[in-house]
Amino acid sequence: MDDIYNHFCSQRIWDSYDVPKAPTIEVTEIWVDTNDKDATSIVENRNVSWLDIDNWVDEMPQKSFPSARSTYHRAARILWVGQNPKTGRASPSNDALDILSANWGLQNALSYAQSSFAGVSFIPGANSSVYTITYHPKLAVAWSHRPKSAGNIAGKADVIIFAEGESRTELERILKSSWRSSISSHPMFPALLCSLMLGYELDRTLEEIKNIVREVEARTGHHRFTSRRETQPAAGELGHLSAQMSGCAAKLANGSRKLRVVEEINNLISRNCHATDQERWMELVSHRTGMQQTDLTYTSSRVDVQIRALFHLIAQQDNAIAFDTASATRSIAASSLQDSSSMKMLALVAMFFLPGSFVAALFSTPLFEYQGYENKMGLGTRPQFVLFWVVTTPLTVGVFIMYFVWMWRQKKKDKKRRRKGLEVGLHVLPA
Repeated sequence: MDDIYNHFCSQRIWDSYDVPKAPTIEVTEIWVDTNDKDATSIVENRNVSWLDIDNWVDEMPQKSFPSARSTYHRAARILWVGQNPKTGRASPSNDALDILSANWGLQNALSYAQSSFAGVSFIPGANSSVYTITYHPKLAVAWSHRPKSAGNIAGKADVIIFAEGESRTELERILKSSWRSSISSHPMFPALLCSLMLGYELDRTLEEIKNIVREVEARTGHHRFTSRRETQPAAGELGHLSAQMSGCAAKLANGSRKLRVVEEINNLISRNCHATDQERWMELVSHRTGMQQTDLTYTSSRVDVQIRALFHLIAQQDNAIAFDTASATRSIAASSLQDSSSMKMLALVAMFFLPGSFVAALFSTPLFEYQGYENKMGLGTRPQFVLFWVVTTPLTVGVFIMYFVWMWRQKKKDKKRRRKGLEVGLHVLPA
């Protein structure tokens, strides 16, 4: 099994934990009354100095509390890894983490937990069993549990928890609840903590998404809740609302992953629990998970409805804009038609006056002889008249030739460009 662990441990995906110096480590100890399983366990938070780590590890597993009648036994030791949201300090140091993980036999399990995105694992052993739970990037837990023995009346669990921010705050809040000794001393108690924490985060996420969906439903009007009143149409906010619904869909996908991890944790608990009256709490946890799945599906359906509704509303808005654009285009086309008619009229007027203008311009040139023809219907020509046609005719022909050559070359380039584009298209098509 260590070979498989070593293989997956090489695929580390978590950020490297780097706290070179920390004067103390933050730990939590759970004490139970082995004589009374219904007695409330005692949770004690401690800060252990770096110099006292070895002494803390070797401390006696029994302890007397002033408020307790009998001696309590230590059922679990929890080492918190990461930044404390209350103090802002990170602990433990890298050396302290290595010492404790080696002492508790959790080196490979801890590395494996940090090489996985999400999931659970269980490795049975002769003296202890090792478990891991991972939900990247919020939670990574590894713990070993030694069963009851002659020298270990309550059983013993050594737990390392990577958690920061709200996740750690919620785990600490759950630990402060009243737990019976039979539950808090169970080897699956760390898994129960993780299941409750992830389930609480899922409930909170679903509630946030529902609030957003309610607002969007009120803006779009796509619902049948008679108790809800619409404020005003969401005409100018469709893009913003669509982005909100897309964000909710992404959160729901993340919630599905989280719920899947919770289900796997519950399955791990169920496989390691016996159907006794003291462990019926597993049925409650499984039932709650099933209801969360139902709520997740329901919320996802509402989000999908609003996404489709927003898509149709945006399409209608685009169609209205396209209709307005088409109306404007028709107006422009009508104006262009009027302009074209006006240009035709101007062309006709120009054609009407062009022959007279040409004749007047031609007769005004010094090409004709007017003397001696005052009383006659005729004109004589001068030598410049022949020169005019000798120069004008070749120049006109040359201009038309240049125009036709230019048009021929343009057509040739267009054919070559179309042929090249066709060849590129044929190469792109799959065989």
